[in-house]
This record gives sequence, C-alpha cells and structure tokens, in this order.
Amino acid sequence: MAYRTILVHCNDRRRIARVAGAASELAEPFGAHVVGFSVSPPVLVVPAGMPGTPDTMVIDERCQAYRRDIPAMKAAFEAAVRARGLAGEWREEDAGSATVADVALHHARTCDVIVAAQRDRHWTLSHWLDIPDRLAVESGRPVLIIPNEGLHASIGTKVLVAWNGRREAALAAFAALPLLKRAREVKLLSVRPEAVGGERRGGSSSDLCAALGRHGVACEVLEVRPQGSVGHTLLTQAIAERADLLVMGCYGHSRFSEFALGGATRHVLEHMLIPVLTAH
Repeated sequence: MAYRTILVHCNDRRRIARVAGAASELAEPFGAHVVGFSVSPPVLVVPAGMPGTPDTMVIDERCQAYRRDIPAMKAAFEAAVRARGLAGEWREEDAGSATVADVALHHARTCDVIVAAQRDRHWTLSHWLDIPDRLAVESGRPVLIIPNEGLHASIGTKVLVAWNGRREAALAAFAALPLLKRAREVKLLSVRPEAVGGERRGGSSSDLCAALGRHGVACEVLEVRPQGSVGHTLLTQAIAERADLLVMGCYGHSRFSEFALGGATRHVLEHMLIPVLTAH
C-alpha cells in the first residue's frame, strides 16, 4: 500500500515552500506523482465597511496580487519536487463564478492524499483561500495539514493516532497506513473521561492495534483522561510523546452552505504545531 498521487493546494506565496516541501517529503518514499494546484479566486465584492473586512478596493487589490504570485508559487513548487527527484505536475485554474473550494474539491477527489496549509487567521484572504477543513470534510480523501509554525525535521517517524472508535477515526487511521507502515513508532491514543479500562462504544484500541499489526504496524496503546478539552489533550500528548504526526478523524458537517467543525477538530486545527493527517 502506497500513496501514488498527492495533490498540493498551493494558495499562498509565503507558505508554499513549507507546504510543497512537506508534500515532497511525503511523496519521496513512495515515488508518488505530485500535483501542485492553484485556484485564482473570483472577484470578491465586499460592501465597504462590512464588519471584520477591509474595503472592497483592498480585497480586490489583494486578489490581483495573488494572481501575480502564481508564477512564484509554481517555481517554488517545482523546486521542492525537483529537489527530491520526483515527478511533478502543475495545474492552475480560475474559479470564475464558483468558489475556490468548489474548484479545488473537483480536483481533490482523484488523488490518494491532499496536502494543504493550516488556516492563517491573520491573513486577509484566508476566509476564501485557506480551505483545509473543507477539503477534509467534503473531498472524501485524507488531508495532511501543515502547520504555519513549528519546525518539522520529519513527518511520520513518530506517529500518534487519536482513537475514539468512531467512523471518522477509523477512516483516518487506515488512510494513514502507508505512513504507519514506515513509522519508527506508532501509538494509539484514547482520551477517555471514564475510568481507564472501562467499556466504550465502537472498536477498542486493542482491536485497532491488532488490525494494524496484521499490516505489519507495531503499535502501543495509550489511554488518558482529558486535560481540559479533548483537542487540548490531543495536542498536549503529541508534544509529550514528541510525535511528528497526529492522525485523527475530522468531525464536522457542511450543509445548506453552512460549514462547521466539531470542537476537538477545530481546536487542533487552530493550535496545531505538528502536521495532522485527518479524514472525514
């Protein structure tokens, strides 16, 4: 089992080297084909003075600046792929009357895994161009989200898999199999408000450990009580275990043009300092 096609969402010149570098690192052991993809946003019409947004002129200028940055993003992507000796491909498309997410999702569903940057809450265009959560919930593919901060000497050497027995957690765990099989250390983390060892719904951590073992993945089970919220506990344990990858289900929904993440997922994606592989 291996990743053969990896799609990289290239949406910000400041972060492209970081994201493309991580994607190339992910691809190298598998000799995967890496696709860099950029979507030019539609013209953004924002009423002047709308709370929380700059005026229309500033938004439009930044959209135009984004388009001018595309050649630089392409060059950075190609350099990252070339440095690993991989086969790469560049695609770019104008969103037209659609949204960036709509266009990106169309391409995302034909790859093995997507690589995207964490949302940058301080970036004016983040609301339109940073879509890792949309990709995770709506693409049907696993997404490797790269944090905007933190140093990452490796990805997937020491892996922490969050497990609660639910569908999303199962999808994420098995989507990560190509990485788990290559990892030096894999630990399954169960955050349990009840006494450790108590009964719970869904498959047990030991059952998952046994299933992964049949794929040649040696793993250890950790059961901990919450330290604050579940999301905070996951990140705290990832740091304590010196993990360089967190695997977790993505909990959320998109319905009637409204999009919402579950509390633990939202906390992790906002505060992550290591890469997160997630699936819905």
